Amino acid sequence: MVRPMILSLRDKELARLDCARLINRGVHALACSVHHAARQNYDHDIVSQAKGFILTSQQAAYALPEAADDRPVFAVGRASAAAARHQGYKNVYAGPSDGAALAEMILSQTNFDITNLCWLRAAKISFDMTTALARAGYPIGAQIVYEMRPETSLPQDIIQAFKGAKITGIMALSKAQLSQFQLLLDHHDLWHCAKACRLFAVSKPVAEMAQQAGWQEIITARRKRAISVQAAVIVGNR
Repeated sequence: MVRPMILSLRDKELARLDCARLINRGVHALACSVHHAARQNYDHDIVSQAKGFILTSQQAAYALPEAADDRPVFAVGRASAAAARHQGYKNVYAGPSDGAALAEMILSQTNFDITNLCWLRAAKISFDMTTALARAGYPIGAQIVYEMRPETSLPQDIIQAFKGAKITGIMALSKAQLSQFQLLLDHHDLWHCAKACRLFAVSKPVAEMAQQAGWQEIITARRKRAISVQAAVIVGNR
């Protein structure tokens, strides 16, 4: 009987957390990053003068000023909130891992001045926080502090796991992630090994993309936060 093994396609730190959750539930897991974060030059003066900060990913937390104080940090989810706290920030507010919901949470704040926030963001974004808050009458600053760049190959242990038919499930949390993973599978001639694995898609758009690409068994997560738990339960009971 094949021991269940799930790949997490997220960046290294988030994949590590996914793997820990899966292993705690008795499912073997491997991190398989398909992108890596490359830090970018940004205007330190603009960032240091902000009254608060917005994080839509944990990769941007490195750009928070070192002199942590009472300025608030509005984070898109628990991972980015934890990264801000690790930098020494106390007034950290974690949203439900969704950009639009984070914007609503910021607008509902009454304890902090949200007229001069700085969004520490990636080069490519899926939700425009600047536009969302400006429409509500709160223009914010934004600094591009990192860029997600594609990996050029899969790790050797992942290649061998596919060739040995050891992988039973794959978690994909974005269309960009899945697209790059498919390119890497083609690069290593592993598509025939991977397409029979269960693909756990974080959303309907990701699932639709997977279906068009030819994945044979696609399961859409009920909630983003629960994707690793759902994957563990289903794969573990296969």
